Amino acid sequence: MACPLPRRVPVRTAVAAVLLAAVAGCGPTADDGRAGTVAPATSAASRSPAPAPTAPRTFVAVGDSITAGATDPSQPLVEDRVQGDASWLPAAEQASGVDLVGGWAVPGATTADMLAGVEPTDWTADAVVVMAGTNDLVRGVPWQESAAAIQGVVAATGAPTALVVAIAPNDLRPAARNGFNAALAELAGRNGWTYLDPWTEVDAGGAFPPGASPDGVHPAPAVAADAGDRIGRSLAALG
Repeated sequence: MACPLPRRVPVRTAVAAVLLAAVAGCGPTADDGRAGTVAPATSAASRSPAPAPTAPRTFVAVGDSITAGATDPSQPLVEDRVQGDASWLPAAEQASGVDLVGGWAVPGATTADMLAGVEPTDWTADAVVVMAGTNDLVRGVPWQESAAAIQGVVAATGAPTALVVAIAPNDLRPAARNGFNAALAELAGRNGWTYLDPWTEVDAGGAFPPGASPDGVHPAPAVAADAGDRIGRSLAALG
């Protein structure tokens, strides 16, 4: 059920239109199983060794209830304070050693809601972690619109490095969930982002195995913590 969401700055229609055009024609199908890869660019022209990549020291997170760790819209992520008890964020921060300095995560949020809620001047961070799309599946949002919104979110945060995370298993829409993640991996590859699926241990063909979720959509607290540990280790490896 839709609920009012925090909103700081309205999305500019022109920006959304450009992003939408950039991803048109790249949508997933329900049974699409393609995977994407990210290849870092290198330069052979330089005679001196390139400086070693710098690991991120700070990050921000954007997401929905799975990031907020709660299903109640009155318990969103407030800057760096997690109110819910089933968020992956605390484990990710601990595993990575990277400080969470802000974010936007509201239960029930779609990718469009996230884009509308993130103001470009909100934060300064070395990396952004985005987990977005579960509610787009519920509402039947076309992939092209989801992809454009995710691109807009990453751009709005201003973080130089992005970690885009697969959406969690979904008992009601396992094939659609798998197709969304396949397209998300390709989107990450085209944009130079890192893509991570931290749900492989609890992925039963796109659905949760018994005991891993209380409702077939949200991970149990222990499952969220395990996913957060994997996200944190991937975050620490960014550079």
